[in-house]
Amino acid sequence: MDEIKQPINDALQTKCKACGGIMQYSPADEDLKCIYCGNTGGLDKTPAKIKENDFEYWKNCADENNTEDVVEIPEIKCRQCGATTTLPENTSAAKCAFCGTPLIMKEASVKRFWQPEYLLPFKITEKVSRENFKKWLGKKWFLPSQLKKNGVSTDGFKGVYLPFWTYDANTHTEYTGQRGMHRTETSRNEKGEEVKRTVTDWYSASGNVNVDFDDVIVPASKTLPESIMNSLTNWDMMNCVGYKKEFLAGFITEVYQKDFREAIEDAKEKMNIVIEDTIREDIGGDEQRITSSHTQFNNVKFKHLLLPVWISAFKFNNKLYQFVINGRTGQVIGQYPKDKVKIAMLVIAIIAVIVALKMIFGQ
Repeated sequence: MDEIKQPINDALQTKCKACGGIMQYSPADEDLKCIYCGNTGGLDKTPAKIKENDFEYWKNCADENNTEDVVEIPEIKCRQCGATTTLPENTSAAKCAFCGTPLIMKEASVKRFWQPEYLLPFKITEKVSRENFKKWLGKKWFLPSQLKKNGVSTDGFKGVYLPFWTYDANTHTEYTGQRGMHRTETSRNEKGEEVKRTVTDWYSASGNVNVDFDDVIVPASKTLPESIMNSLTNWDMMNCVGYKKEFLAGFITEVYQKDFREAIEDAKEKMNIVIEDTIREDIGGDEQRITSSHTQFNNVKFKHLLLPVWISAFKFNNKLYQFVINGRTGQVIGQYPKDKVKIAMLVIAIIAVIVALKMIFGQ
């Protein structure tokens, strides 16, 4: 897409009706709140009536440059980790929320992106997120003693709306395979002792299964590790609201790096895991082999939404560790350093217990 060469501007200024000050979205109040006088605004948080988009229609005609469903967003890209984010208003200096690297403000520009259709507003405050993170980290037995004692600085906590796509589909799969049935055979060895063994008889199987999918969530960002992004699953989707810029006031928004045509392949991978389990259930028996399968993905629908997370990162021994806190539930997901000495001590202790048990029981 074409880049519009102009400096970043003040993205969103929501004025307080009481004092004229700046209002930001407050997770604690679940509403806009003036940072000066504390007056709260009247955001409509009524759950939206979700309208899905037809994938087959949009995959061939959608174009960020030639459609009305786009917004021009001031953005800046981190040179270190590649995260592409928008910034809060009146920002003259900032660090990347994903890796802590200082951002080069003069490299900011405005680009065109498809506007998100829905979002889940922040519900967990920054204070609660910090507390949850400290509790989570404190329970990690393998954490180096240095971090156990001194803790981890969480000054870099940033509230970020991450982009996601969701997909619906009706699938029909025809398959062939084998059903394995276990039976026990009894025989005698050379000493005359009875020996039992399990034998599996295999029988041909074929059939078809139908599986319907609703709101299969796929990250539209490539910035955080897949292990973290795919662990962000506990979302109360029924509480999504229609996209309003006011919800973004005071937060950073990452723009998508995968469009819906690319992300559909990730959605199909997730669907295929469920379909395979369904096929195995349909085959039945004690074991199953799937020889072939062919799936039709029908009535594919999608939507673009933003989901809230608190993000931070810290370095230990020159290695970056990233973590996020679900902005709706407070769930902590992330990476942390592990003390090799503690791991070695645990392994030695386990071996010692095994040796002791063998000595006690004479085996």
